[in-house]
Amino acid sequence: METQSAFMAAAAASVILVATLVNRRDRTALLFAALTFAFGLYSFGRGAQGLGYFWAAPIAGIGLALLGPLAPTVAAHLTNRGELVRRMLPLVVLGPLALSSVLLASGPERVVVHLAAGTWAFIGVTFGAALLLRFRDDPKGSYSPDAIRLRYLAIAHVIVVLAAAADAVIWKLQGPRVVSLLTPLLYLYAGYLHLARVRVADLRQLMGNTVALTLMALGLAGSFAAIRIWVGTRLDLFVFNSFVASFVLLLFYPQVRDRIQRLMDRYFMASKLELERSLGNLRERLTHVLTLDELLTDWVASLEQSHRLRSSSIFLRDPPHLGFQQAASIGLPTRTRVNLIRDPVWIAALEEDAVLLYEELEKRLGEARTEPEQQRLGRLCRTMRGLDAQVVLPLHSQRDVVGFWTLAEASAREPFSTTEVHLLRSVADQIEASIETSKTFERIRARDRLANLGEMAAGLAHEIRSPLATIRGAIAVLADPEAEADIELDKVIVHEIQRLDRVVGTFLDYARPSTCQVRMHDVEKFVRDCTDAISRQHPNDEVELSVDIKDEIPAITADADQLERVISNVIENAYEALDGKGHIRVGVRTANADSELEDSVEISVQDNGPGMDEDTLQRVFIPFFTTKDSGTGLGLALCEKFIKSQDGTIQISSKPGEGTLVRIFLPRCLGGESEAA
Repeated sequence: METQSAFMAAAAASVILVATLVNRRDRTALLFAALTFAFGLYSFGRGAQGLGYFWAAPIAGIGLALLGPLAPTVAAHLTNRGELVRRMLPLVVLGPLALSSVLLASGPERVVVHLAAGTWAFIGVTFGAALLLRFRDDPKGSYSPDAIRLRYLAIAHVIVVLAAAADAVIWKLQGPRVVSLLTPLLYLYAGYLHLARVRVADLRQLMGNTVALTLMALGLAGSFAAIRIWVGTRLDLFVFNSFVASFVLLLFYPQVRDRIQRLMDRYFMASKLELERSLGNLRERLTHVLTLDELLTDWVASLEQSHRLRSSSIFLRDPPHLGFQQAASIGLPTRTRVNLIRDPVWIAALEEDAVLLYEELEKRLGEARTEPEQQRLGRLCRTMRGLDAQVVLPLHSQRDVVGFWTLAEASAREPFSTTEVHLLRSVADQIEASIETSKTFERIRARDRLANLGEMAAGLAHEIRSPLATIRGAIAVLADPEAEADIELDKVIVHEIQRLDRVVGTFLDYARPSTCQVRMHDVEKFVRDCTDAISRQHPNDEVELSVDIKDEIPAITADADQLERVISNVIENAYEALDGKGHIRVGVRTANADSELEDSVEISVQDNGPGMDEDTLQRVFIPFFTTKDSGTGLGLALCEKFIKSQDGTIQISSKPGEGTLVRIFLPRCLGGESEAA
């Protein structure tokens, strides 16, 4: 076991050594690489010693001799204690040389010399751990990302010291000494992550994943160990029971893994879970968004639920002014505009990178060697500071940058793990899709508005042209000196002028802003008064007009004059459709509790007339569309406008031969409106 563990440790140390030298070549990295080499040499010597090679023990001892001074030297460099390194320089150089010479001269049989080398290494490692534990980045206690990484490294260093002490006890008990061979790999890996400046949030997630994998590995190892103890030396029973146990473990492995992972996330990455919940709600809402206003409203509502963000903004392209304008934001106020003339490098960065991270830009700025690159990175950093942005996610539409999304975390100086950045990028991709959808929807709406405007213009021209033609003809007759005066022609002129006035007045009503809302308590009496007034205008028609009011109707908020015009218009349309014979049912009730309009009162008008086909039904609310010979086509369009101005809804359903049903939904009174007269 010791031999296998030693060779595994030597191989892992070699990988970390190569990765360190590839990543960095400064003094601290070279010292850390030397420390990794020393541990690899010690591990290789231990492994070769287990195979019986005579030269293995001195090799392992030389590794220990190097570990002694290198451990505190690396710790001193990591904590910026240069004066301590200068004081330790003679010990770093002369100590390993002297001890290595003694080890080579004494041979493997001198146990005392090897014990001295082990003690020398243990003292050095303990001193290095003490240096890391005493490091303080800020007297006030607010740690920088480098200091937080050093805290993780210090914890790993302390684990190495405790493992070395535990191995000494195990050696006295004649057990396998593998703890001191495996735990230093944790320290070396943590040191490599520190030198590579891995994000703090990634370290937390890595720790959680390590603990989760360790628990699962211990569970698997314990299961097979129990089988081995149970069956003894019977190979056939061991294979059979291992097969059954493996089948059961594979069956339940996903559930166990997910539960352990959630448990580790709860302790190590609670903020990640909270961010996933808020962003999950946003992603779900974005799938139903059609307009840009809806997108921004849902975005604000979702991000305000998260306590991780200090500020966040969405900036959208403003082509007329050559820049990006803030469209929505939460948290602290930030810069509201980015001008492309003053910040030309900003658009280039948004086009090149999928994500901009402030700490990465700062790191690249410190490593930049050319002046143009330094100026470019410096301007990007200044722009992100002005936006209070630690993360910037560009938003693309096809190939163009249409905006960007900025985020700044409330507490951490180095926010968001790599996994969280990928999650934010996926949400940004969905925002891009929603922006594209909203643009398509706006183009369709603009096209429909132009089509409606064309129909309105044609209808208005027709409604004005007919009376004008009649008036012109009447005036031409009256202007004839040989024609006799005709009172009927005077009446025609007056009638057509009144018709023109009515058309223009109705059109102005359609374009006029809505009036104030009031509280209407007795909806039942109001509806009955409207129906009575209309029925009196049709005394000779064989039409049954009935009112059906169910339960007690709550107060509503509406404009009484406008609502009267709506109800009268709808009932008049029903009379005209019936052509003097049939029945009309007017109903008032509270909307169903399971309906989307459950906080509304429903007023319905239903007739058993000829009904409408699908094409007519789709166009009934278009201004100037009419199927009547003398209609203006503004009646139902005006009704829809009035009802929408009262925050209500009007719906029409009809089938040829089955009649028509008009349903009007108006909100219940919630208080605060003025009383109706």
